[in-house]
Amino acid sequence: MKSTNMQKGALITREAHSALLDLKTLVDSVTEKIHAAELEAVGLAVGHRQGADPLRMLRVASETLRSPNFEAAISQARVKMETAVAWHLVTED
Repeated sequence: MKSTNMQKGALITREAHSALLDLKTLVDSVTEKIHAAELEAVGLAVGHRQGADPLRMLRVASETLRSPNFEAAISQARVKMETAVAWHLVTED
């Protein structure tokens, strides 16, 4: 019985980790877009990049942060983390 219960705890904790990895993937994608915008802005500032458009990349990054996928990933990570914490708190008693 205890082994089955511990397996359930491991699965719940794994689901929380997986949800955070999904969120991290989205954040990493936005980070790359922001970095590209930064490089384009620096290139413009020093006069090396003709035709660069940092605003375009900033808009793409901003749209990602406002997307339903991003909101869902945050919500899912929050729920899964809270579930894992609650499960481990109950099993401590």
